[in-house]
Amino acid sequence: MAKTRKSTDADLEDTEEEISRATPKKRPVTPADLEKLYDDTSGRILQERNDFFLPQIRDFVQKKRWVNLRPEYQRRRRWDRKKQSRLIESLLMNVPVPPVFLYETDLSRYEVMDGQQRLVSIIEFYRGKLELTNLTAWSDLNGLRYRDLPERLKRGLDRRRISAVILLAESAPPEEIQFADIRREVFERLNTGGTALNPQELRNSIYGGPFNELIVELARTPLFCKMWDIPTHGRTPSSTQLEELQNNDLYKKMADCQIVLRFFAFRDQHYVSGSVKGMLDSCMKRNRYGTPANIKEFRNIFKSRLNLVYEIFGTNAFRLPASQNARHSRPLSDALMIALDRL
Repeated sequence: MAKTRKSTDADLEDTEEEISRATPKKRPVTPADLEKLYDDTSGRILQERNDFFLPQIRDFVQKKRWVNLRPEYQRRRRWDRKKQSRLIESLLMNVPVPPVFLYETDLSRYEVMDGQQRLVSIIEFYRGKLELTNLTAWSDLNGLRYRDLPERLKRGLDRRRISAVILLAESAPPEEIQFADIRREVFERLNTGGTALNPQELRNSIYGGPFNELIVELARTPLFCKMWDIPTHGRTPSSTQLEELQNNDLYKKMADCQIVLRFFAFRDQHYVSGSVKGMLDSCMKRNRYGTPANIKEFRNIFKSRLNLVYEIFGTNAFRLPASQNARHSRPLSDALMIALDRL
């Protein structure tokens, strides 16, 4: 019997290497070149720092002045109740909490770039959705929600603040530099110290819009989930579903969304060149602000091709037939979906 390669976590990650190209040699960089680079770019990102009372944060989100707090925005690794509770405990104890990072998309309207889980935890506690649990320093708080706190503790919590570093709307880059490039650069550097975002999580964070929402929507359709062994889920998974999803590599790493995106990227033959990573990035950029008619067409096309694959090849269409553990293959998925689309 032929030996089969054991499936590893690397198999779940898409190979997005750059294709090497022969490039002409550059002249040596001089100190003058570096000084010009510094003068041209160091001042293009304007920022300010503010402190916000916790009730202000709740109000800003309710009034949609702070946006993109949905779980799909940054990544799907959501804090558990214990970690959320420890944050509230830290705020009550007046322990310093790291700042959040915001991008001012318009005057007095902000997009959360980093700190989503902290803000979600605060909002859920104020809304009564978070019950404190597994606390050790102030264990008497266990089992309590915001409404259960004594008035003095409520007033104390209301006086706590979260610091925010704000990237201002006036950070207008030169015409040759795209807004998304600045946000990508900042976002990548913010995530250097912790668990770095993978390429699809980064696309999801930077290229928000109708097309990205469609990608997320298609990745949770029942047939797609069935064929890729992803627990079925809706827009807001239940606690049980969420626990199952967090144990699913395709879901928690947003690889499910990447699979959907690959179909649209490979489908347009005019843009099939270079690295896979570059193709996927380009596809997100081109279609980011698709019209309702475009989005409807994309939705119908993807679903019809997926249904056709299922009708012809069945549930295991995307599994390698020669594999001992019948693992899924993204290139096989690309081949089937695109071939049937063109035929």
